[in-house]
Amino acid sequence: MTRTALHYVDLIGQADNIARLKDFGEFFASMGSAPGHILLTGEEGMGRSTIAIAFTNELGVGFQRTNASAIIEYGDLTAILTNLRERQIVLFENIQLLRKPFAERLRQALHDLKLDIIIGQGPAARLHVMEIRPFTLVATCPKKSDCPAELLGEFSLVLSLHSYSKPELKLIAERIAQLAGVSLDSHASELLAKSCDGRPGHLESMFHRVVRPLNKSTVSEDDVLLAFKAFGINVRPDTLPNMTGSLQNLSGVDFEKLISALLTRMGFQAEMTKTSGDGGIDIIAVLDKPIFGGRYLFQCKRFAPDNLVGSPTVRDFYGAVTADRAVKGILITTSDFTVRAQEFGRRVGVELVSMNQLKRLLLEYGLCENLDG
Repeated sequence: MTRTALHYVDLIGQADNIARLKDFGEFFASMGSAPGHILLTGEEGMGRSTIAIAFTNELGVGFQRTNASAIIEYGDLTAILTNLRERQIVLFENIQLLRKPFAERLRQALHDLKLDIIIGQGPAARLHVMEIRPFTLVATCPKKSDCPAELLGEFSLVLSLHSYSKPELKLIAERIAQLAGVSLDSHASELLAKSCDGRPGHLESMFHRVVRPLNKSTVSEDDVLLAFKAFGINVRPDTLPNMTGSLQNLSGVDFEKLISALLTRMGFQAEMTKTSGDGGIDIIAVLDKPIFGGRYLFQCKRFAPDNLVGSPTVRDFYGAVTADRAVKGILITTSDFTVRAQEFGRRVGVELVSMNQLKRLLLEYGLCENLDG
């Protein structure tokens, strides 16, 4: 998805975020001014830079791209800011890697459209204030909380990219293949979509790594499996059971299978325990990431909508999480929690997921096509 002439119509997924960007850009265009600054959050490979490029092309303005980690001297930042054209867009990838002194200087430029430059050294040094042309900063980082605190207040629009559904990833796989002059059969594109951790960037990298070497104009599922085997890529099984109806109608085991499938799409390595079905620790999941990685414990409670989970249940679960020394405990229910249960969960750090929250997660990760709640 690296076309330089990329526009909104070329993008797949993130429809709500694209709509907000479109409205945002059109508003400032009608005013004849540079759009406010934008922060795009999401993990690497989620399409942050691709969306920023499409935003730029829609506005038809100048564009400059840099990685915040590459700014190692004041002169690097000064050169970028003092050579901007009117209403130009500057993409700062991984803004969380910008060093603190440079973040403060960038904040001044965003807030005042001015930049202080010291000319000379010692007693002869003098301060020169340079005017900066109006511009738009589009910055990316994994999470909003990762953005340097000095800069966060300068963003007029903060958008969080959500995971792509399997049908969207399948269409993206076919688009990537089309641009490369390759035809994927339906099963081949589904296999690629299932094996990229829900990230279009990873999907594109995987395509170029394993599909191009096949040197075929038409690629089948067997071709992809053969390439995966050669590269040592394990295909994650789709653990989602064939289900219709409502969440309350699922058996205890099927409900846990559904949650395991959700966790897998969220990046966890999930495993159901031997004792399953509404009791004890139902799922053990490991997240292989820095800082937030580690062992998580899940309990899945199927209750009727009017049967709220009480504090004794949360208290017992907390005891099991503490004994296991897990990073975190998450209790998921098909109903909701009493006020006391919520207060206790907040106090001890147990995350409580109600039916409505679970529905939103299942929808976001493309797992509720066959469920009506």
